[in-house]
Amino acid sequence: MKHARKSIGPGTVRLAAIAIGVLLIGAICASTSSADEIETKEGTVYQGKLIKELHDTVVFRADIGGVKLDMKFPIGKVKSVTVNGTRRMVKPGAKPTAKTGPVDIPKNERTETQIDDLVEDLGRRKPDWFDGVTLRTPKTLNLDWRVTSRGVKPHSNLRQYIEMIITPDPGKWKEGVKLLHHTLTINRSSVSKLRLSQRALADMYFNYFGDYARAAFWYRQARGRNHIKLATCYYRLGCKALAVKVLKEVHDDNTPDGSAIRLWSEMGEVDKAVYHAENSAKAGLSDIAYLAAGDAYRRDGQYNKALTYYQKVVDAEQGSRLIKRNSARAKANIEAVKLQAALRLAKIPDGTYQGQSRGYEVTAPIVVSVTMADGSLNAVRVVGIRDKQYFISKTEMPKRIIAKHLYLSPPLPDPGIKVRRRNALVIKEPPGTPVEWLAFKDLDTVSGATQSSQGIFNATIKALAKAQGLIKDE
Repeated sequence: MKHARKSIGPGTVRLAAIAIGVLLIGAICASTSSADEIETKEGTVYQGKLIKELHDTVVFRADIGGVKLDMKFPIGKVKSVTVNGTRRMVKPGAKPTAKTGPVDIPKNERTETQIDDLVEDLGRRKPDWFDGVTLRTPKTLNLDWRVTSRGVKPHSNLRQYIEMIITPDPGKWKEGVKLLHHTLTINRSSVSKLRLSQRALADMYFNYFGDYARAAFWYRQARGRNHIKLATCYYRLGCKALAVKVLKEVHDDNTPDGSAIRLWSEMGEVDKAVYHAENSAKAGLSDIAYLAAGDAYRRDGQYNKALTYYQKVVDAEQGSRLIKRNSARAKANIEAVKLQAALRLAKIPDGTYQGQSRGYEVTAPIVVSVTMADGSLNAVRVVGIRDKQYFISKTEMPKRIIAKHLYLSPPLPDPGIKVRRRNALVIKEPPGTPVEWLAFKDLDTVSGATQSSQGIFNATIKALAKAQGLIKDE
């Protein structure tokens, strides 16, 4: 008996082809899912693991020579990412909302029209917490800015009340904002007094909360010479072009901390910052100008030039009325910069360490606690500060320091390759030289609280340096 031969129909062939295709795809995925990839627009490809993808940043854990390194790529520099074998092109996502904290606000991403809309929208609305704040002020306080008697009398002098009672106590900051809104009504019939209330209210939003949209609104209302702070607001809100337009109207920087010089630096215009510093120095403010220039070079990672300008402050014989204080600050910065350049993260054991440095107050140093975990700077906390006008620097600077503590820890596959990263310098070492380098490039101080901010940063550097054994216990 002969067996009947079974014919294979076209449907069976298609099923078999699909099954084979699935097996092949599975094999390919199995071979590629072991490592994700990120490709920059410059053509560099890193393998490792995609950690996080935000609207403006991609965080990728690269495997470089067996060393895992968390890297942050600006979204505009990334061409594609490959996850589990699937490659896709990367595009910027939605912009953050206006509630975003100061350290997270994107830069140079909003147009002038968007800034105007944002400032007008938020400026005309009070903060969400406003209605829940109880206004409690002395009955003797003059809300029309009149100074009825000389001397220190904060319970009758509104300006002194703000400086001596409100500013040093963060628990009263919201109450201060409500008070200033109240004075807008009290002084609405006097243009000059109304301008004082508007300007003071803008300063509170700017200094206390980093609420740059509302600050910009009230600086606009107050008019006058608020160019530097207004420009700072525009830049922090994400429009460098508008900030530059306003800042160009400032020809002479007569501020006590070189605010215009510092803003040029923060916007990445180091040459312009130093140019304005040299002009201010010629005008007789050499200590302020050279200190700001040193900070600009330090921010840019040019340590030798930073040290040169700090030394000019120390050597200056004439300058502002704060020349002695600025000279002491320059000495503290010289010490910190030298330690910063010598830091090697891999040599610091995990643990918690303390450091201290000079802030604004001469007799009371700023004390900072830092925590190292898994070879990375995990936490920075201010545990002691007696500066009266540190504003948001106590909470904001630790966040900025953590955000900028990027480091490289090769040996690299090819040490001859130049490694470029947004927040790190170009590493150039002889072939075969292991490189371990800690960088805080592009670290900005808090506007209005420069001395406190630097004190927090320097104290952090000294804590890490002490942990590495570069200096002894203080």
